[in-house]
This record gives sequence, C-alpha cells and structure tokens, in this order.
Amino acid sequence: MHDNFKSIEMNSIISKGIIATLSFSLASCSVNVTPKCLEETSSAKITETLTNQINKELDAEVKKWDRAAANKDALALSKLYTQTADIIHYDNIQHIGQKSIIRHFEKQMKQDPHLKKIFSDHQRLIITPSIVIETAKSHITGSKIKPAPPTRGKYTAMYVKKNNEWLIAFERAWWTWPFKYD
Repeated sequence: MHDNFKSIEMNSIISKGIIATLSFSLASCSVNVTPKCLEETSSAKITETLTNQINKELDAEVKKWDRAAANKDALALSKLYTQTADIIHYDNIQHIGQKSIIRHFEKQMKQDPHLKKIFSDHQRLIITPSIVIETAKSHITGSKIKPAPPTRGKYTAMYVKKNNEWLIAFERAWWTWPFKYD
C-alpha cells in the first residue's frame, strides 16, 4: 500500500511538472499559442471519439519521426517541429527554431551515425483538441561515441495542431540511466 501511495504521489508530481512546463511555455509565447487561441479551443468537449482520432493522428506523427530518424533525414525531422520550436535533448543544449533543430540533428547524425532511438510507452495528456502533451521512454542503441552514452531516457513533447497538422512546439529529453524502468 505504501508503494502505491508513492506511485500516486510521483504521478501527481510528474503531472504538476508537465502542467507547469506547459504553463511556462504558453506564458512565454515561445510556441506562438495565444490566450485567445486557448479560449477558442478549450471549450471544446474532448470525447472518446475525439481522443481516439487525436491518438491516431499523433501515432502517425511518431511514425514519421521514427522513419526520418532511421533514414538520417535531419530536414524531414525538422519539419515535424514548429518554426519556433524549443527543444533540449540529451546534450543539454537548447535549440530554438527549425534551422537550429536541423543543425542539431545533422551534427548528431554525423558524430554518431549508428545511433538508433526507439520509443515506447507513449502517454498523452490532451489539453485541448489542438494541444497535447506526450511523454515516452526512449531506448538508445548503436552509439559508437566513447565513453558510451546511457541507453535509456525519457522525453516530453508538446504537440500543437496548426492548419490540420500536428507539430512539436516544445520538447525535452533526458537520460534516466543508471536507473531502471521496472
């Protein structure tokens, strides 16, 4: 029972952290989401049908990301982000905008061409029909960098739907090694 309490408490802390991150990013306008936009979309009821549709659309976006990464296509990856996207990945360097994101992926692909990333356990929090927070586990293999980086991590991304297209506006990734998932 005590372990369940810790799990609930940790989930609450994680949820509050996600909401705080979302609030911060929206307040800073780094993703070009205006309060008026939120007013227009937040009143929409999120039904099970809409949830299923959003999840299907985002599953397709995740497949696009996986395919572009597997093909070492930095340009295709960058197009999955908004023009003003704000990301920090495992290297702990902030990249803002698609041009910086392209350079980030090109550098990573050049320095570690055998690196492979696989994601699992996707969880989504639908804020509005056009704003979704996603988190997942990442499994990293094939790195030839010495010393070898950890092989496990997590990420959280905020997707926004613009012109019927889901794009990543805000993303953070971090190592969880040496800790275990289970």
